[in-house]
Amino acid sequence: MPSLSQSKHVRSLHQRKERSARGEFLVEGPRVLEELLRTERPVTLVLYTEAAEAEPDGRELLEGIMAADIPHELVSDSELRRHADTVTPQGWIAVAPIPQWNWSDFRTPDILVLDAMQDPGNVGTLIRAAEALGASGVVALPGTADPWSPKVVRAAAGSSIRLPVLAVAWDAAVAHLRTIGCAVWASAADGDLLERGATRPDGLALVLGNESRGVSGTIRTAADRIVAIPMRGDAESLNAALAGAILMDRLFGG
Repeated sequence: MPSLSQSKHVRSLHQRKERSARGEFLVEGPRVLEELLRTERPVTLVLYTEAAEAEPDGRELLEGIMAADIPHELVSDSELRRHADTVTPQGWIAVAPIPQWNWSDFRTPDILVLDAMQDPGNVGTLIRAAEALGASGVVALPGTADPWSPKVVRAAAGSSIRLPVLAVAWDAAVAHLRTIGCAVWASAADGDLLERGATRPDGLALVLGNESRGVSGTIRTAADRIVAIPMRGDAESLNAALAGAILMDRLFGG
């Protein structure tokens, strides 16, 4: 059973300001926890239930936790729910330090930039898609949902452990992008229609904007090109994560 201070610590990480102050985030379910162990990233604490340990891979996961000498506590189902962000957590909760990424961690100048995208599910899905479709990292500008919130971490499904995710202001981001010779293309409904096989620069930062307002005027002005997805049916628009994945597939996918 976790101590009172451990319980308070875990529950505090539901708040962005506490995650920022402590430099830690919450992991729910076995998938991201397994990725933390596989990549040998530090883990501060693990809470788990008997049912989770009894799952086919549960004992192996617990053995990995014990082998890494990670503090772990067995809790009841109701106790786990009190610490969880979800209504039905998957038997595991962990606390881990937030990965500290730098520009030098981006292996290529193909970068996804999120400008005040607020839906955690969209942000997490786009981080996952960015890894799958060839971006070397994600830049989260101010106003974007916290990449280390439980909802974003779940939607990213482990990608945020492997793929650099950097939170910076636009001025700092665009200054770096220009320094490395990276073009900036922003997505907007009134942009140039981007067909399959379109020619693209050697280095490219694709900027996706807020779900309702799109990219900011400042970014539109700075962008080298505004692009859009051709819409051939009757649908007026696409979900932000779906649209971003299509654009990345056309621009970063080879």
